[in-house]
Amino acid sequence: MTKAFVTGANGFIGSHLVRELLKRGYEVNCLVRRTSDLSPLHGLPVSIFVGDILEPETLVAPMKNVEYVYHLAAELMATEREVFEQTIVAGTTNMLRAAEQHAAKTLKRFLFVSSQAAAGPGKDQTPIDETAEPRPMSWYGGAKKRAEDAVHSFGSRIPVTIVRPSSVYGEREKDISQTYGIARLGLQPKLGIKTKYLVMVFVGDLVRGIIGAAESGNTLNQVYFMNHPQVLTSKDTIKAVAQAMNKPRGLMFPVPVFLLRLAAPFAEMIHQFTRQRPKITRDKAREISQRFWVASPARAERDFGWKAEHDLVSGMKITINAFLEEEATIQEMPLEKNPMLWIKYVICSMFIGALLEFTAACGRFYTYHPRWIVVVTVVLWFGLIFGTLAQLWRRRSGMFQLVSGTILAAIVELQNSLRINSSMGWEFAPGWPFGITNIWVRSLVLGLAGGIFIVIVNSLMRLLYKKRLRIG
Repeated sequence: MTKAFVTGANGFIGSHLVRELLKRGYEVNCLVRRTSDLSPLHGLPVSIFVGDILEPETLVAPMKNVEYVYHLAAELMATEREVFEQTIVAGTTNMLRAAEQHAAKTLKRFLFVSSQAAAGPGKDQTPIDETAEPRPMSWYGGAKKRAEDAVHSFGSRIPVTIVRPSSVYGEREKDISQTYGIARLGLQPKLGIKTKYLVMVFVGDLVRGIIGAAESGNTLNQVYFMNHPQVLTSKDTIKAVAQAMNKPRGLMFPVPVFLLRLAAPFAEMIHQFTRQRPKITRDKAREISQRFWVASPARAERDFGWKAEHDLVSGMKITINAFLEEEATIQEMPLEKNPMLWIKYVICSMFIGALLEFTAACGRFYTYHPRWIVVVTVVLWFGLIFGTLAQLWRRRSGMFQLVSGTILAAIVELQNSLRINSSMGWEFAPGWPFGITNIWVRSLVLGLAGGIFIVIVNSLMRLLYKKRLRIG
């Protein structure tokens, strides 16, 4: 049985590559870090090795007697240049040395998955090819180019090949997928005021190409772009997402690139507190701001017959179907059993409600009479009523949750304002909120907060459920 070693095996592309290798009868060694989310590999017949490409001693065992090394591990959304240099350049060098020292007798190919960012953007709509002089303009792209140089330097001692994927989409992708929820609402955010041109590749096509490049005898010491030849615009991209969502006539609006540049530092700051993967970084915003990310895959077709089978529309349909199925599963929360699920919703709602009431008390936004009504509000209103409704509505759309929660909360606020029950209730501070004194408008505005509350509770419960899936 052919033996392969895959780094970054639990990542987006890596997990798809592992599945394709298993389908072809490979025995697969997977390198994962101690803190890795292993859910993409659950149930797969692979050998898991805990280690790090920055710890050379952990590379010895998974490298022994392998015939193919697929090196994908890298940082994509780091917030500092040094992190890219360490994980991409130093990490790749460690992998090359380990392959030379511990797999030289059996190794048929060391395949390094680089990036189109290593070549940098083009000057116009004409696709660049592998003969173009690389001019990376991001920290990430520069690090990938220096890692390519390291791979070439080992080319006389071990068999190496480099592939440069373009923008990749598919099941379990984390960046382009940020637009899916927006498109489901009938909105189509188009990146940039000026038209941007790019090429993309479906992950299923990409992993076939990666394996094809490694197995071919014509690819030694070569570099290959990997993408579908179709040149797209940012408008084409969001249109394809919307079409796959069955929302082809949504409202399209431009998102100026400078807004992403402004948002990037805040996203990085949030990352520092939460340690979650940032939604955008300054480095990624620099890449996105370029207009021409177009490349030609012709060399790959010429040398080993690889072509991307899925254009954007067909590939996106597969992607969106998988996304919707995953969302439905998360909303259903099949691993949670009643009444425990209901209890968790009630506790979560009570906790958020208590935070809101504490904030209101500190700001003196309103006063309860009698004061003990605040306890009833947190337990009964936020906990039992809103918690129960959030659980019952968890499978419904965010818009349904928002509108229904708004109506319910507005009715309660209006009832208090009209003093239907004058012995109990709450009195607002003068001019709160926003200087609104009209009871009808104020009830609607505060009712909207109730709708948002339902959405937040369900969002938090989904995050907790996803964490449970990752932990296992």
